[in-house]
Amino acid sequence: MTPAESALWECLRNKNLGVRFRRQHPVFGYIPDFVCLEKQLVVEVDGGYHFIGNQQVSDEERTQYLYQYGFEVIRFTNEEVLGNIEGVLDKIKEVIKNKDNMAQSKESNSQGTSLLGRGRGRLIIFSAPSGSGKSTIVQWLMQEHPELKLYFSISCTSRAPRGTEQNGVEYFFLTPEEFKAKIQNDEFLEYEEVYHDRFYGTLKQQVENQREAGQNVVFDVDVKGGVNIKKYYGDEALSLFIQPPSVEELRRRLEGRGTDTPEAIAERLAKAEYEMTFAPQFDHIIVNDDLETAKRETLQVVEQFLNE
Repeated sequence: MTPAESALWECLRNKNLGVRFRRQHPVFGYIPDFVCLEKQLVVEVDGGYHFIGNQQVSDEERTQYLYQYGFEVIRFTNEEVLGNIEGVLDKIKEVIKNKDNMAQSKESNSQGTSLLGRGRGRLIIFSAPSGSGKSTIVQWLMQEHPELKLYFSISCTSRAPRGTEQNGVEYFFLTPEEFKAKIQNDEFLEYEEVYHDRFYGTLKQQVENQREAGQNVVFDVDVKGGVNIKKYYGDEALSLFIQPPSVEELRRRLEGRGTDTPEAIAERLAKAEYEMTFAPQFDHIIVNDDLETAKRETLQVVEQFLNE
């Protein structure tokens, strides 16, 4: 430890602030200087770049990474710790006190309060045939309505990271062997082997972590995955099927993209006809005939579900 870290650790250890701090305890693939798991609080001395898994990330990226799991991050320079350690401790105490006040407020207001204001999130499932406009609607909902506290579930994959992808941000990256072990342990809510040893899936514990952090978790999955997730969670989840007005309209959209061969379009249409047979198993069917109308209808359904 640096002199500043040693000085601060002497003040944090042994519950000197009334809560237990741990030194270099792993938190979702990241090892912070000090962490209080009880209060979901991370304390750092100095900063710069850190590692999450084998990915080097900046302070800002690290803070956002931990925030999605409900952790608050406060950081101090070496000079602050060595020159005014009492002020540093006062700041930590203030953050802990604010967290306690917020927790008490949530508990006292939970009766009769909508789920938009509660601490534990709910689940929203979106499925659709390719070309139905699902991604456009979901992105609009998440970007234009932050008050809904919608966050994508973070999936696992057995493929290697691409470009700037970071472990625990875009995906959790596992080896095929690690993925198969989690399948054997029944740790996945849903998973799919796209082709040999190329897996994608959603961990049950990851969904619970995001819910406990107050996030309403969004699943963008195929129809079978959507049906399975709905069966698992029942009334805790809302399932939405985004449907084109007709197969012919879907054909027109796919051809308009200009990205697929006629053979690929024919395959997509055949798959879409099959997928649309699953629509009755979803809570709501949103027919995307007019995009703006479909957006408003989706928003209304989601708001109603979160306020139940």
